[in-house]
Amino acid sequence: MRIPFIVLMALGSWSTALAQGWYEYINMDDYFIVNLPGEPVITQTTRMSAFDVEYPANVYTVENDRGFYQITVVDYRDYVERHRTKPGRHEANSSISVPITDVRASVAHEANNFRTRGGEVTYDAWADIDKIEGHQLQITNPDGSRSFISIHLHAGRLYMLEGRVPEGSPAPGIFQQSLGVLDEEGRRIRYVIDIDGNRERMEVFHEWFEGDESVRGEQIIE
Repeated sequence: MRIPFIVLMALGSWSTALAQGWYEYINMDDYFIVNLPGEPVITQTTRMSAFDVEYPANVYTVENDRGFYQITVVDYRDYVERHRTKPGRHEANSSISVPITDVRASVAHEANNFRTRGGEVTYDAWADIDKIEGHQLQITNPDGSRSFISIHLHAGRLYMLEGRVPEGSPAPGIFQQSLGVLDEEGRRIRYVIDIDGNRERMEVFHEWFEGDESVRGEQIIE
């Protein structure tokens, strides 16, 4: 059952910023939208999970005088097969609960990777985007720059954002707060959630592909 609730996006300040060189970057391979100060360079890599299983990942990076902005999307969807074919697999780690736990642990695992790479952690807490649960960190790096990090898991994909700005620069809020997860029609996914984590999808007023151009920023669609 979908809850018939209408959400109006507060786009005014974002539209102004987008007009100053920021774009709504929409990616329909990894189903996300985010505000970026330029078109990203896309690379492919792998990430090691909490249970030392290798998963493919796409990395989207913009680096310029505004700072360093990166979205890494790790594809956990074939978790069962990857665990089944993992080198060194044995009876103790062959239960179906192990690969499920591996995916469920991905947010905490990557948050710990950020914590332990160096710098002073100044914020470290649960967070959500559109009631898709995850984690956020803020880290002051050894060179004085600051990293603002968001990590969220949805439908077998892990989304990791890092916005890193020079010492004394404003926080990259327009980047960190803009992440949205899309469905196959390009519509932003948003939920209501109860205390047990059960979710119901909400109707969203603003359609990213079909919305009113007067309240939509300049877009890059891939």
